[in-house]
Amino acid sequence: MALFTERNLFSMRKLFKAIACAALLASALAAQSPTNQKQAKEASTAASSSPQIDASVGPPKPTADLKAGTWKYKGKISAGGQEIPIDLTTEIKEEGGAWTAVDTMKGPMGEGVDTASLQKGTLLVRKRNIKQGPASIDLNYSDNKATGTMNVDGQDRPVAADLGGPIFAETGSAQLIACLPLADGYTATFRNFDLRKQKEKLMQLKVVGSESVTVAAGTFNAFKIEITSADAVNDSETLWIAKDSRKAVKIAAVLGSMGGATLTVELLP
Repeated sequence: MALFTERNLFSMRKLFKAIACAALLASALAAQSPTNQKQAKEASTAASSSPQIDASVGPPKPTADLKAGTWKYKGKISAGGQEIPIDLTTEIKEEGGAWTAVDTMKGPMGEGVDTASLQKGTLLVRKRNIKQGPASIDLNYSDNKATGTMNVDGQDRPVAADLGGPIFAETGSAQLIACLPLADGYTATFRNFDLRKQKEKLMQLKVVGSESVTVAAGTFNAFKIEITSADAVNDSETLWIAKDSRKAVKIAAVLGSMGGATLTVELLP
């Protein structure tokens, strides 16, 4: 059965918006309708008149390298009085002189896989491939440009956008953020890429304190990190990163663009 039907599209958006890979696919599908194409055009026009992102903003500098490994999480999306169970796996591996990060999310409507190639040392994103059902997206980031192709039901749509700087912490983002020089009060700003609008967006990170967090994997003394978008959309994310192991032990998000749906996943043993 096809995952992208009119009947389940609304629920699918809520499910996969939580994880960047499938959120992008949902946006790609939504962009096929005339109504959403008109809305996207209006949003693009509005964005062109808004202040530009400061080109001087550079990516944060990691003080630790990634480690190969696999992290498994279980959680749920809560929206409209419904709860959707999800399983998330993040795998980090070394391939061809670069790091490969793979996020795999499974839910009632199938599986989404987001794979990125990361430059060693800087951990900047160089390539990204996203697959879910009949849709796929291929992205390349180089020379401050994003290029690629979205393919939905056999139809290709180009991706082309100028960027003010490199992209950081999209796929496997929690593990990448754990490599930063985290400390109480630490702040950082980095760029992600908004595929639907085909433009960059600034993400603002702050370590707001320390907390003891208990999940299925155990009890951890963790940094509490809040991440928000500089865009008008009221999306936000909170991470708990264990101080000793630098594992991401819990992730919670409020999806303002999805009517305030919430996501929570916790690390498994």
